Amino acid sequence: MPVFRTPLMSRLLLLSVAIVLSLSLGETLLAQSESENDGERLELRDGDRIALIGGTFIERTQYHGYFELAIQIANPDKKLAIRNLGWSGDEATAISRARFGDQKEGYNHLMKSVDLVNPTVILVGYGTNEAFQGEAGLESFKANYTKLLDDLQKKTERIVLITPPLMEKHPAPLPDPAAYNANVKLYQQAIKQLAYDRGYQSLDLTELSGDITKVTAEKLPQYLTSNGQHFTNVGYWYLSQKMADLLGFETTYDHTVSAAGELSGNWDLPYPRSPTGEYQDRIVLHVEGLSAGEHTIGVNDYPKVAASAAQWDKSVQVPAKPLMEKTEELRQAILRKNQLFFDRFRPQNETYLYLFRKHEQGNNAVEIPQFDPLIEEQDQKIFELKQAVPVTVHID
Repeated sequence: MPVFRTPLMSRLLLLSVAIVLSLSLGETLLAQSESENDGERLELRDGDRIALIGGTFIERTQYHGYFELAIQIANPDKKLAIRNLGWSGDEATAISRARFGDQKEGYNHLMKSVDLVNPTVILVGYGTNEAFQGEAGLESFKANYTKLLDDLQKKTERIVLITPPLMEKHPAPLPDPAAYNANVKLYQQAIKQLAYDRGYQSLDLTELSGDITKVTAEKLPQYLTSNGQHFTNVGYWYLSQKMADLLGFETTYDHTVSAAGELSGNWDLPYPRSPTGEYQDRIVLHVEGLSAGEHTIGVNDYPKVAASAAQWDKSVQVPAKPLMEKTEELRQAILRKNQLFFDRFRPQNETYLYLFRKHEQGNNAVEIPQFDPLIEEQDQKIFELKQAVPVTVHID
């Protein structure tokens, strides 16, 4: 039996097909975004200058040093200058940087800071503050972020977008973060779509912070934030290695060797053990191909450990204090560099140096660029400290 459609019915049918196709296309694009932008390696080059831009989460990475540490030890052959331009409470409009001015001044301040770094790579992390506005603020956020990215892309096209972390649930009287986290996921998807549309890599901190395994090779504390929002030192230690892994920079304190293979070589520095965990002076060693029975094994001239072949094949904690101490020395050099750069781009008493009281002490502003050689000196020290270390595994 033939079906007769009126013009109105035909238009409704076409509209419904268009909606279905649009939804299907949106899902396809999102799937492409997840497959093509996530999990790619961020290819760094010798001499790269990397700027970290964003709000509180980004700013606070500089006070712990683990994120840069993971990137540096995974790239021992490259001299990298990493600069943190994070600003607590900031949004894609750069409003928090306005100081005594308006939003436009804040935005100009951010652009001047970017020019100071002259980056070849930029990692951008916004959306945490904006997510409090929920769905009502989403379009405004996307418009503001698009403008920012348009301007940043004039500096470099090598840009990574970091999605905001989820809020951790703490007991009362702190509020249940479920509603906020639902908003974060809206912003996460918007950011990933922006990354896909512009051909950027994305680093999905939203998924990462929502998939924290409380029992790992080292037991984690119950909470990785102090208040649900702000990560502790252990929280940054945990997330930083995972973030670096998502960018393609594998770091570990595990090593695997074959008893029948080469037992000497240059090893990249190990990522540190948990700041609150046991065995901070040890690496995890796997030795394959041992004959049955007990074997005493160690690295370099460090104390050896006796265990069965089956245990060595699985994993054994082996003392490696000098290796771990060198990793910590590198982290301390990173922290020192971060402090020097913070004082360079956010000096105290800016009111007297640059703003409305500069007529009193503005002559002292000439001293601020004098931080530059000190910062570069730390860059060189970081490069020297992160070099791979000769290691020999001794098997008795």
